[in-house]
Amino acid sequence: MSDRRAVALVLLSAAGFGSSAVFAKAAYASGVNPSTMLALRFVIAAMLLLPLVWLGGWRLPRGRLLAGYMLMGLMYTAQSQGYFNALMYASSGLCGMLLYVYPVLVTILALALGWEKLDRRMLVLMALAIAGMAITLGGKLQGQPIGIALALMAAGVYAVYILFGNSLSKSRENIHPLAACVVILGTAGLSNSAIALWQGVSLPGTATGWLAVSAIALFSTAIAIAAFFAGVAQIGAAKASIISTFEPVITMAFGVTLLKESVSGTQLLGGAMVLAAVVLLAQRPAAKPVSMPGVQASA
Repeated sequence: MSDRRAVALVLLSAAGFGSSAVFAKAAYASGVNPSTMLALRFVIAAMLLLPLVWLGGWRLPRGRLLAGYMLMGLMYTAQSQGYFNALMYASSGLCGMLLYVYPVLVTILALALGWEKLDRRMLVLMALAIAGMAITLGGKLQGQPIGIALALMAAGVYAVYILFGNSLSKSRENIHPLAACVVILGTAGLSNSAIALWQGVSLPGTATGWLAVSAIALFSTAIAIAAFFAGVAQIGAAKASIISTFEPVITMAFGVTLLKESVSGTQLLGGAMVLAAVVLLAQRPAAKPVSMPGVQASA
């Protein structure tokens, strides 16, 4: 595979993850609630990826590693619940931008754990990201406080998810990422199903709603994950993570063009500052580089 094709696959992955908010809004309009939609999303996606794992001859994790990836599935449940509930109270562009502070949170946690050393460059970039977030939140927002809080909570949970996945990736067992994905998505599917049963199942009431849910499961999850790891195999996780910063840009673009959401100049400026900090942080040499665990998905 050429590098250009690998880059295209990672961009396809970013488009998949970035478009999930638009599909979710369409699904909500049909009467489905977030928990039911997430249950359908993860169960369908796990069933779609399982044949790939079987055809590839990749074994599923066992023992403590299995328990670890199941715990990641529970974390992914919390992250997705936060993000997709946030979409009910805030614009897709704002939610996508707030969620994408997770790389900065990963850096902060890595510093606290002693995995990174704070230098002047890192301090400046983190200050840039925080200033960008302050500008974004200080402008005219398309969302309620609860939506902002839920999106930031999702970013925090995903930062912990990334670091925990990094520790699992150091296991001596050779587990293929897609095999880990099946466990994570399957666990997320079961846990979201339990939440949906507790809250009350609310299925899509229109064909458009079912198409939106199917699009989230197929394009925004199964295809996005498979494309990401196919690209990573060629260009590496570091370059792929930088390319993936297009995800919130895609979310915002879809929100403006398809959902007729408005974006203020301060949001654009603040978002650009955050993305610049994320890209430059991803390019830094790390003492203990964070690898891409299980599901790279941020939404």
